[in-house]
Amino acid sequence: MRRSLIRYPLPVVSLIMVCVLSLASCSAAPPARTSPEKGADTDAPVTGSIRFLESFPAGTALDLPEFAPAWQVWPEVLDGAGKSVDVASFYFSRLGDGTDKIEAPGLPDRLLPSLAALPRAGKRGCRVRVLGDSKFSKTYPEALDELNAAAGVESRAIDCGQSYGGGVMHAKYFVVDDRTLYVGSQNWDWRALNEIRELGALVEHPALAGELKKIFDLDWRLAGGEAVPVQSSSAGTGPARPAAWIQGQAVPLLTAEGDTCRAGLAASPRDHLPAGVPWDLPSLLGGIDGAQQRVRLQLLSYGLVDRDGTYWPELDSALRAAAARKVQVQIILSNWAKAGYSAPWIKSLAAVPNIEVKFSDIPENEAGFIPYARVEHPKYMTVDGRLAWVGTSNWSRDYFYSSRNVSLFLEGAGVTAQLDRFFELGWNGPYTQTVTPCGDYHPPRKH
Repeated sequence: MRRSLIRYPLPVVSLIMVCVLSLASCSAAPPARTSPEKGADTDAPVTGSIRFLESFPAGTALDLPEFAPAWQVWPEVLDGAGKSVDVASFYFSRLGDGTDKIEAPGLPDRLLPSLAALPRAGKRGCRVRVLGDSKFSKTYPEALDELNAAAGVESRAIDCGQSYGGGVMHAKYFVVDDRTLYVGSQNWDWRALNEIRELGALVEHPALAGELKKIFDLDWRLAGGEAVPVQSSSAGTGPARPAAWIQGQAVPLLTAEGDTCRAGLAASPRDHLPAGVPWDLPSLLGGIDGAQQRVRLQLLSYGLVDRDGTYWPELDSALRAAAARKVQVQIILSNWAKAGYSAPWIKSLAAVPNIEVKFSDIPENEAGFIPYARVEHPKYMTVDGRLAWVGTSNWSRDYFYSSRNVSLFLEGAGVTAQLDRFFELGWNGPYTQTVTPCGDYHPPRKH
């Protein structure tokens, strides 16, 4: 597969040059990829369900009442485990762990009920495995160490630099009893459940849970030092399968509002996937290329230059090409994306006709400053009110080529409408500002 990966300097070039690149991308013909088909009707029996869970910063107007809080539902699901629990997260951090200096006293730690549910499952005879990233386990070792010491619980940390040749274990998910799965933006971090806006999907379906279990088993074995065969995705950025038919027909699910949708699972990085699990990037591109009316996207960060300086425009070019077809593109990015290495690219994107970008600025907690918090962190997209993606990746090259991430692809008007309401709450809310090409933006204090 050929990829357009030319060496490009960090964006210290003038905005004028960036806009020239933007206009060139807009005028270019989109890559030839197959667009997703319309409709989610299926004659297959519905054998599973899906519901969305949220987190939102305390004291803000970002609570969508129809989405239950993750901090309440996670322990209920974990306490219902009868044979196994597998949890993967970028990192595990309770209030007071690591070297974080919390200036806000009296905050609740809403991760504790979920952490406590894991040893309880182990005592019931469940096999409980907990997987983190080796880099962050050095920053926040406490929770993983305590879980590993509990009866019936084993924890490991995977070094993706060694196992994958780079990147991190960035996915956030769990699998219970090989039937229930959760994929979302929440790390197992106390802040993610009370001080950050997050989104995830809780799914009941044995086939999807089985696919996610394959990913966990592969990484678990790698974390244990085993040599494990992996597949390199044959899918390039050429013809993509429709987003709802990833590696075969997707499964039917019933939504919380009684609608039927189809769902499929995919993952990254491209060259380290278990057999049968497809790469997610081609379906993301296929969804954008098939857009006819509207694309809505929310992320923590968005970048065109990789850490090694490689220019990577694949997703950016797809959005610009959609806008050139008169598709209305709306994007919410966190204020962390105001950093100097990404802001010029974002401003050039905002200069494209039919594309509107907003930064979200969440005010500090009234009790005081909290490091690495008070930010919007979801990763999801909707297309034409019929397709949706919920995942763990931000949009830059390393998330798809060198780091472990997981994606859930959905098709159906009902399920997409729910995500559109979540988007509109932020888009029309009091915390967003429209990005302008000549705006002067500065990232917030993080720590």
